[in-house]
Amino acid sequence: MRTCLQRFFCPNKPVSSTGVRSTFVYPNGGTYKGYWLRNKNHDWGVKTTAERTASYYAQKKQPEGQLVYNGTWSHNKRQGAGSMVRKRGTDLQTVYNGQWYDDMKCGEGKHFYSDGCVYFGRWLRNRRHGMGIQWYADGSIYLGEWEADFKHGLGVYFYANGNRYEGHFARGFKNGEGVFYHMHTGQIQKGVWENDNAKTSVIQDEPCIRCNDAATPYPIPPIQLNYPNEIMCELFNRYRPFAEKPRRRFNDKVSLEFVHHQRQFASFEERMATPTRLDLYPNAGFVCTCSCKIL
Repeated sequence: MRTCLQRFFCPNKPVSSTGVRSTFVYPNGGTYKGYWLRNKNHDWGVKTTAERTASYYAQKKQPEGQLVYNGTWSHNKRQGAGSMVRKRGTDLQTVYNGQWYDDMKCGEGKHFYSDGCVYFGRWLRNRRHGMGIQWYADGSIYLGEWEADFKHGLGVYFYANGNRYEGHFARGFKNGEGVFYHMHTGQIQKGVWENDNAKTSVIQDEPCIRCNDAATPYPIPPIQLNYPNEIMCELFNRYRPFAEKPRRRFNDKVSLEFVHHQRQFASFEERMATPTRLDLYPNAGFVCTCSCKIL
């Protein structure tokens, strides 16, 4: 009996909370409602961040409002199915709804961005990874493979003006072999791309993809080359190694996010001029199709 009383009144015995609490208020102002396991959020629960002032969000460069997570937990970490909602007064805006693991977005889920974009697909460590589809604010759509938050692999990009690209992507850009459908001109462009630029391609008229059977407003001049197939094979083989970049590790691609968002400062870099087909074959005899007049 004495031993039991000593254990009960022992001041060094840690207090362990297990079960359910209606509301727990954190020192920083946030709240949690749900189940606990040895002083940690476990099983189902709702956690709300502290409400800050507008100057705080301006300093942190974050959108205003409180974040509310409603879902399952595992030892103080979001894990399982859950949704993240941004609360501004009485207004509720869904940020993410899907699977979580180790306090990060992992698995299948849908994310609503502040600029109007919506992504639905696979996630890995808070980044788009795997198959997914993204709707952009300008009306364009991408459906295909992602890796470390970049378009990487096979995919289809639907432009807002009706054009479409089907082919390979790498590091967020068109890289590798692909087909570009010019829907308004009735032309199909097949070639090799490198960083969104067509390095070498073949364009053919396809009136069947247009809404009417009228002639294309951009006619293709007849080929004046003696050996066009050999020339195209040479160009394809020249640019293919540059388009097919080697695969990188996940952490290496995560570090590319900084480079991707800072590309605007790369315009001052010295660029090497690539030879054109006219430079390679000056006596090919191309016909000028522009409407300019020689003075």
